[in-house]
Amino acid sequence: MSIAPINNIKPVESSPVVEQKPGADLGHSFTKALDDARALDQDATQKSDAFAANDQSVGIHEVMIATEKANIALRYATTLKNKALEAYHELMQTNV
Repeated sequence: MSIAPINNIKPVESSPVVEQKPGADLGHSFTKALDDARALDQDATQKSDAFAANDQSVGIHEVMIATEKANIALRYATTLKNKALEAYHELMQTNV
């Protein structure tokens, strides 16, 4: 029994490797979390103001969704801060 040759086989291209730094930049993480929270808060404020001004293009559901997104982003930033402080305190209590 012979096997027929396979034609038109292309080699599998390797996917690009994403290099990660050996430590995440904590300052960048804080800045991004706060910037995201600030932007979402501004969006929620704008939608709330538009709804209060009787803008027909903005519904109450959009105001509630934008407000909840801002709330979640702020809770994330606060949790990030709390975890960093917790880790710092744990490191400070470690005996060398």
